[in-house]
Amino acid sequence: MYQTINPGRAARTAGWLLLLLVASFITLVPGGPVETRDFSALGGPVFWGFNVFLISPGLIAIGAAIGLLGGRPKAAWAAIAACWGYVFVVLLDLGGVFPRSPDPIPLMLGLIEIFDLILAFYVGLLSHKTLGHL
Repeated sequence: MYQTINPGRAARTAGWLLLLLVASFITLVPGGPVETRDFSALGGPVFWGFNVFLISPGLIAIGAAIGLLGGRPKAAWAAIAACWGYVFVVLLDLGGVFPRSPDPIPLMLGLIEIFDLILAFYVGLLSHKTLGHL
């Protein structure tokens, strides 16, 4: 019979790594030190709509991390949703789908996005472990 080793430890680890993922993603804010591409061609409503879309997984992730660290394993469902949001955003950007910019993706931005992608998958796995799926 299959048993989880320690779902409480997986939950705490997922919570801390989720906060790391949010902190890492915050460094990618447009106009910041890492994200130097020009998005002026997107127009105001599209640009701000995209920013709201980027902020949403972050807020969900923070709430999920607080829940996981507070011993509420069901917060793992929100963590999984946030992780898929991050995966979706990173793949759209690295794939050149959206947002489009005349500037290439800076090397540091690409590296951080790849790190965030790996981290999101890992947190997702830990969240599934917390729920007893693995």
